[in-house]
Amino acid sequence: MRARSVSTDADSAGASVELADRLAATPAATEPRRTRPEHASGYEWNGTEGFIQTGPLAERPRTWDAFILDSGLDPDEVEVVGDPQVRGWDAPIAGGDVVRMHYYRLTVRRRTLKRDLDELVKAAKRVRRSVNTEQANTDKAFLVALGDLQLGKADGDGVEGTVARFLDTTAQAVARYKRVAKGAPIYLLHLGDCIEGMVSQGGANTWRTTLTTTEQVRLYRRLLIEQVKAFSAVTPRLVVAGVPGNHDEAHRPLHTYGDSWAIDSIAAVRDALDLAGTYEHVTMHAPERDELTLTLDVCGTIVGLAHGHQWRAGQHTNWWAKQAHGRQPIGDADLLLSGHLHHLRIEATGSDKTFVQVPALESGSQWWKHRAGEWGQPGIVTAVVGGGTWSSLEVLS
Repeated sequence: MRARSVSTDADSAGASVELADRLAATPAATEPRRTRPEHASGYEWNGTEGFIQTGPLAERPRTWDAFILDSGLDPDEVEVVGDPQVRGWDAPIAGGDVVRMHYYRLTVRRRTLKRDLDELVKAAKRVRRSVNTEQANTDKAFLVALGDLQLGKADGDGVEGTVARFLDTTAQAVARYKRVAKGAPIYLLHLGDCIEGMVSQGGANTWRTTLTTTEQVRLYRRLLIEQVKAFSAVTPRLVVAGVPGNHDEAHRPLHTYGDSWAIDSIAAVRDALDLAGTYEHVTMHAPERDELTLTLDVCGTIVGLAHGHQWRAGQHTNWWAKQAHGRQPIGDADLLLSGHLHHLRIEATGSDKTFVQVPALESGSQWWKHRAGEWGQPGIVTAVVGGGTWSSLEVLS
């Protein structure tokens, strides 16, 4: 029988930290900065070969062993092949000076062909996904942005119409990816208000819902899983990211800003993928605890995600400027994506910044029709993103 040990204050503190880590909803994405070395680095490894992308560096290292180790690989077993690809830019530093920074993309391969059984099984599973990794293009990404499903809402064509539209636009997005960005990573971005919830208007919207809260959340989780399955089957890398909205808040008054059914669903789907064991090329991100926004480096384009309830209608530019002034990560974004107001809006702002407000996926609001006489034009936004900009934007409906 194992002897019982007496816990100390240090043991209790360690246990509390471990418990807090285990209760975290989902891994938070690294918040990239334009002039600080916090850009998320890229990594891909299939057991035999792959690539490693460094963070921003002021000088080229004499050896790449540290980056191989940071990627979880062994420099004695893995080697860098050929010259790395380099991307450089000038970054301002304190005092008005400028320093030249570089990203390095390293092609790596195993020094021998020896693999253990687990690696052989994983390689066999990857073959079944019918993805040609030799055609992978990591200089650009295919972006899919959507929001405001408000599942459970009775207005318009209701839950049935929203579900049908979700599945149909997902299929359209897969087909468009194959036409314009085949082999590139896919970034699937959910911008909040995934469910109608029961907290809006002081709970008055409860009487205009057709599903309970748990039914709404369960349906959203299953739709998200179907979408992950569809996109992960055609891309060598799928990144799923989401932010909380106002309708999917779990409680009011708020406990924390991330206490959201949207964030819980991302965590649940991540757990399901871990159990399935065949989705190593899929990663999922949500904001850090008590945060509302997320910032990602998408192939060199900094993309910010916010639901849009943080600012009043038409005040997004002012809000964005204040975030930059306060040195918040989302202030660095080249492309700011939001939902909330249920209609498409694209606005170039500043020298190289773009704001895109995506349409809703639910069909319309009876309340808004009575107030403004307008009805929704639902859809999702797709685009090719990379190198600090975007192109080929198309709304699918």
